[in-house]
Amino acid sequence: MDSLIVMLMIIVLTALPSLPIPASSAFVENVKPVDQSIITNNGKAGNLMAANNFDPVTVNALDNQGNNLSSHGRFDLAITFYDKALALDPSNLKVLMHKADSLSKLSRYEDAVNTYNKALAIQPTNLTILFSKADILPYLGRYQDAISIYDTILTMNPHSYNAMGRKGLALFDIGRLEEAISYFDKVLYKDSNNTLALYYKAVALEELGRYDDAIDIRKKISDIDPNDIEMIFFTGYDLTHLGKYEQALSFYDKVLAIDAYRYDALINKALTLSNLSRYNESLAYYDKVLSIDPGNEMALAGKGDALLKLGRYEQAIPYFDKILAMNSTESSLLDEASKNKQLANDALKNSKSSIRS
Repeated sequence: MDSLIVMLMIIVLTALPSLPIPASSAFVENVKPVDQSIITNNGKAGNLMAANNFDPVTVNALDNQGNNLSSHGRFDLAITFYDKALALDPSNLKVLMHKADSLSKLSRYEDAVNTYNKALAIQPTNLTILFSKADILPYLGRYQDAISIYDTILTMNPHSYNAMGRKGLALFDIGRLEEAISYFDKVLYKDSNNTLALYYKAVALEELGRYDDAIDIRKKISDIDPNDIEMIFFTGYDLTHLGKYEQALSFYDKVLAIDAYRYDALINKALTLSNLSRYNESLAYYDKVLSIDPGNEMALAGKGDALLKLGRYEQAIPYFDKILAMNSTESSLLDEASKNKQLANDALKNSKSSIRS
């Protein structure tokens, strides 16, 4: 049974946030500011858009051309126009921000950070720039630096729920889960229906093995959106870890009623059926996954295990061989396949010996 739970954990990890897309970026893109003033320069957006003192017509025209290119996804060309504008006015915050944004869109994060630093040298307490810089630091693995900036923002504005949520996600990304939960709770104190904070709190609780608590959180999300397929799936996942297999199956069935070919629901249902020793039923779900993805390691391993449990040793061995031939990066799958192949071979020898005698 332990090997089946290990496979469940491997499957679910593929659905969780990971580098190179930090969880903190998701919060930025999906959560609206609680108060718009906290992501402008203390509500004075005019500071960021202030006219320059050199040649505003030319600089503005170059900036506008860059913005037009950026809006069409031509970030590389946009940067050339921003550079021309900055050659005329190196201290133009608006252009610096636009250039940094385009650099970020091109995944040139170091260059983007350097550009934000130039802007901060001009206006060190500008919240927009501080947030923007902090939000891309996790892409460089600089989580602690991002956290320090969020702390700076919280010193300036202790009620910035954007900073609280983003700090929570940065903490989540580096595995400081209890601290992360405390910041998600701060966001939820202000907005109890903040689904992103609820979602990451549930995931953090799962990582801590607190599946009952995670189910309670996911129920809140489902109450907000009863058709949220992710919440339905992960509730089944949590129930499986709690050993409530029959209940878990009902949630996987709900997911499959919405998306009949969702592979992680198919595999998790198959593994849960195996946990209930319903091996014949599980085979149909493994086969469905393999019809979609013939090289799916979890389905191959799970089907081999089910066949082994059913005493169909000769049929099971080729599935273990396929896993071993793949040189999987998942050592647990390789170890399990090797062990199960040996069990199948031994069982075959024993059965042949008993027939001869």
